[in-house]
Amino acid sequence: MGLMGWPLLIAVVLLAIGGPVACLYVWNRVKGRLAVTVRLFMIVMCQVFALFVGGVSLNHYFEFYASWSDLFGGGKGEGTPIEQVGAGGVGGGPARFERTPKLDPDVYTATITGEHSGVRSRILVWVPPGYGSPANAHQTYPVVELLPGYPGTPSTWFHAVHGAAALKEAITAGRAHPFILVAPVTTVVHGRDTECVDFPGGPRVETWLTDDVRQAVTRAFRVQPDRSGWGLMGFSTGGYCAAKMAIRRPDLFSAAVTMQGDAVPQTPEVRRDHALFAQNSVLDLLRAHRPPVSLLLAGTRQDRNSDQAINQIMPLVKPPTAAFLYVLPKGGHNASVWNSMLPQAYAWLSGRLSAPHPA
Repeated sequence: MGLMGWPLLIAVVLLAIGGPVACLYVWNRVKGRLAVTVRLFMIVMCQVFALFVGGVSLNHYFEFYASWSDLFGGGKGEGTPIEQVGAGGVGGGPARFERTPKLDPDVYTATITGEHSGVRSRILVWVPPGYGSPANAHQTYPVVELLPGYPGTPSTWFHAVHGAAALKEAITAGRAHPFILVAPVTTVVHGRDTECVDFPGGPRVETWLTDDVRQAVTRAFRVQPDRSGWGLMGFSTGGYCAAKMAIRRPDLFSAAVTMQGDAVPQTPEVRRDHALFAQNSVLDLLRAHRPPVSLLLAGTRQDRNSDQAINQIMPLVKPPTAAFLYVLPKGGHNASVWNSMLPQAYAWLSGRLSAPHPA
């Protein structure tokens, strides 16, 4: 039984209902010295079942963890090997991108070891309609790298957050041109919110998300290699990462969308290191640099943190850096808000990243 999906959710709901019913049936039948202990145990188990319902329901909606291996520290792909896309291996090793029909027929996955970071983790890649057509065999595509919040997994972008579905609709409606969507694992150490930072002594998460992911995808897919064809988009912590990495690596990216992202790191271990904090604070970076990148700052007035972050970032933006606002009057910090932002985000990215063209 998978961590995601209805079977587990139904099972824990039945347990939560069955627990109190069993309690009522057994309560007065327990006699002797163990009666108090057994009754206390039954009360505790009823509470545990209730907590399971809450936890599984939240995970079912937000997809914090997509599988048991994600939850307990694994995270290897479960791809079905059908065909390799593009030419050559990935990351200098034997890894190949494989189709994942259980997730999406147009999504491929590979687990690689980054040559630059040493991080071993997973990447999901979605190819747009027509990518495999013989007529487009020499077409190269721009890339949008998708970053989830914490805790979260790449597959969140293909279920709770409708990254691929929204792009398909935008392409069909003529509001966006085709992109290849790349969703790498950002939580490379289980249970540790690294906020896409290169830590002294490791893990080098930013290097994994920039140099290594780019290298792996460029070797396996027909993507445009220059910065004009690469953008970033993330929600929550992933939104902060998108803005930060675009500012820090304008040699690799030309545009980024941050949906309800912070302006500064929140992880205590980063905040305690003043030099590391300054190197990863969007505010400090904009005070010190003016990279030629475009930022779309998306948020809602009701989400005080993202509204505050936008108000802190905007006064620091100086040419050639450009910032654009997309602020909704209402909405919390959740997937439904991020989904409502996607059509505008893809349209905005289409105006700043190059369109597909022959190699």
